[in-house]
Amino acid sequence: MPAPLSVVPVPSRTAARPRVQGPDATTVLSTYLFLLLVIPSDRGIGPLGAAGSPATLFGLGMMLWWAWHHVRSPRNNHTRRRQPVRMALFAFILCVLASYVVSTLSVLPFVDSNASNMVLLNVGSYAGVVLVGVDGIRDRARFVALLRRVSLMGGLYAALGLAQFFTGHNFVDSIQIPGLASGGTGGVDTRGGFVRPESTARHALEYAAVLSMILPIALTLGINERQRPLLARWFPAAAIFMAALVSVTRSALLGVVAGVALSVPTWDRRLRVRALWVGGAGLAVMYFLVPGLAGTILGMFSGGDPSVASRTDSLAVVGHYLAVSPWVGRGLGTLGPAYRIFDNQYIGLLIETGIVGLTAFVVLMLTAILTTLLRRRGTDRLLGAMGPALAGAVLAGALLCAFFDAFHFPQAVGMLFLVVGLCGAHWNMQHPSAAGAPEADATTAETGARRLGAVLRRRWYVVAAVLLLAIPAMMMARTVPGVYYAKFDLNFQAPAGATKNNALRTEASSVVKFAALVERLYQSAHANSPIIPTTAPVYGTGLRDAVAVYLPNAGGQWQTNFSTPTITVEIVKPSAEEVLAAADRVSADIVKLAAGPQNELGVWTKSRIVVQPDLVAATQLMPREKNALVGIAMLALGLSVAGAIMVDGVVRLWRQRHPRRRRTAPGTG
Repeated sequence: MPAPLSVVPVPSRTAARPRVQGPDATTVLSTYLFLLLVIPSDRGIGPLGAAGSPATLFGLGMMLWWAWHHVRSPRNNHTRRRQPVRMALFAFILCVLASYVVSTLSVLPFVDSNASNMVLLNVGSYAGVVLVGVDGIRDRARFVALLRRVSLMGGLYAALGLAQFFTGHNFVDSIQIPGLASGGTGGVDTRGGFVRPESTARHALEYAAVLSMILPIALTLGINERQRPLLARWFPAAAIFMAALVSVTRSALLGVVAGVALSVPTWDRRLRVRALWVGGAGLAVMYFLVPGLAGTILGMFSGGDPSVASRTDSLAVVGHYLAVSPWVGRGLGTLGPAYRIFDNQYIGLLIETGIVGLTAFVVLMLTAILTTLLRRRGTDRLLGAMGPALAGAVLAGALLCAFFDAFHFPQAVGMLFLVVGLCGAHWNMQHPSAAGAPEADATTAETGARRLGAVLRRRWYVVAAVLLLAIPAMMMARTVPGVYYAKFDLNFQAPAGATKNNALRTEASSVVKFAALVERLYQSAHANSPIIPTTAPVYGTGLRDAVAVYLPNAGGQWQTNFSTPTITVEIVKPSAEEVLAAADRVSADIVKLAAGPQNELGVWTKSRIVVQPDLVAATQLMPREKNALVGIAMLALGLSVAGAIMVDGVVRLWRQRHPRRRRTAPGTG
């Protein structure tokens, strides 16, 4: 008999398919780290400007990934706990949005208004980095794996800088990446006869900031991971330490000290002594290996540096910029080099985001530092030591923000927000509920979208109040008037004929000096003249009623060069009539002041230096009404959601601490 046919079961199309695991937060953050440090800092997509770097765009993708995950994924009680770093970050973002609204209501040059739009993308990217680190890393093994990758990338980053220092070649300039344009900041810089290495950064200060933030992480891994090979343990820390020494920058040395300052007190006495001997030996090796380096480093702290003088001189004009909008600032990203280079990110944040925004940024940094320090103790030796290390990394990055405009350098600010996110992840690792926390059950836990919707429904009155307040703000934004602006020159012309008895006209440079004399005479009679930017128009400062009279400077902020016999006049007024009237007054005053000294000297009429004004035309400039409405809507939405969540949390906490007694019906007992 033929064998019976066997029945082969056919899999149903509706059967459950195995779930494909995508990349986790550690993999995503490692990719971001690679894009941040490997691709040169000055490379990006040209039309996007500062927001066009691959790392920034990838960070925006991380922000969207985080939002999509929170909307769809179920959340149990273990994933609902409050995260201090996340809360501080959201407060800073709201302050940035408030400053953006102010920037849209101000009349700014196109470069600044475009920068205010692009900086929102940057902030979104930084937020994505922090949030993925804060909410995505909850496994110790993956957390340590990311720290090792940060350490290794820092060692390779430092090694490239060492190669640049000893060879004098940049190496990075020869790399061409399709689709990415260069910012034109290549080449090598020198100080005291030594090459200042930059690795893939766009400036030595950015290079120093990245090294300072990675060193405490690499050093802590080298001390505590004794099971790893010796080279893998100590190569990153040694390379970073050597690179910081040869960077020929004060910031690197200050950052190194700040980075390890919080870790040293937690070491035992034997380790501190050993670190002292190793550090001294390293200094001795570098002293003999690079003759003259020690004298150059000491000379950087001896005073008389033009960069230090520029920083201190800039403090005098901070109040003028801040007075326009002291609380929420003029808009993040709108104070470019055309106004003033302060070389201090805190001053930049004070002017751009106001007192409130600067306070929110400082609170964010302090929150990241304190949360890791407060939770550094535990049975896990590595995690316990990593608390002060991560706090030191944030401290180093925050400290160096006082020595350069960090937000204009993608690697420096990107690494700063990355270590802030690592601080939040470390807080998760050390939290009592982090160990052994059960996974969310889709049948019992609710998604982030449902939970947020429930909060908004319970606290609808908070949302309604904020949205109602936004309506008059939008109506006011539509009525903000523009300004009228004019810029013209008063040209000082030497006589074509005789020069007898005219001691002020012997050479072409004398005409420039005479124009400077007249400008000084005018300024002495008008003590309330506005602050004058380096190259930006006066209306970009936020002033709506001002007259600026100055000699054009072709040299810039650090080195003046007055080579044109011209006085430039800029006028900002509420109406065109006022602009033209002010132009007539200024022109008449300048002509009169130019004639005075020559009248006193008895100069012949045909031998006089004359002033020839240009034609004056008033141009109307308007604020960005549509952008203002969008900005107010975004701010109102953020404030309403944040307010509803905050009020809901306060009410829940009050009910937990003051439970109401259940009332009994009459006649029962």
